[in-house]
Amino acid sequence: PGLVELVDLYPTLAALAGLPPPPDVDGADLSGLVLGGGGAGKEAAFSEYPRCPRRLEAPWDDLTSCTRTRKEDFRAMGYSVRTDGWRLTAWLRWDGARLVGDFSQPPVGVELYAHPAGEADSDFDATENVNVADLHPAVVRRLMGLAEAHWGKGPGEPVEGQEPRGRE
Repeated sequence: PGLVELVDLYPTLAALAGLPPPPDVDGADLSGLVLGGGGAGKEAAFSEYPRCPRRLEAPWDDLTSCTRTRKEDFRAMGYSVRTDGWRLTAWLRWDGARLVGDFSQPPVGVELYAHPAGEADSDFDATENVNVADLHPAVVRRLMGLAEAHWGKGPGEPVEGQEPRGRE
């Protein structure tokens, strides 16, 4: 089976019940995969996680949690792309006015972990201890392209459904 995301649950269950999902719901109908009639899942699964270090230049020196931080005050956002063989997380500077990561600037940090096909051990902690981003620049570029296609908004581009703030 292929990759799926939690956001796929609603449209899949709606389709299995014979109902159309609301138009503003993220995710894909994977009922064919569930019923075994076809479908291979997704090429990639996506997730994001904020970081709030005091100094963005040294984000790993400060593990300050963002749980009590307003979204506008996040410092960086980790955008992760998981494929069958890899997990990439790109830590981008956060644009608090637009509530998006800034794909126009180089990442603050990049993590890449290999998940070899057929590996019986599904314990990600066992395989995500060595960052191999420097050893696989082509993989980093390809997965960064997927991340930017999924999340990327250029500087000054409005985010759908939101007016830019603080820029008159």
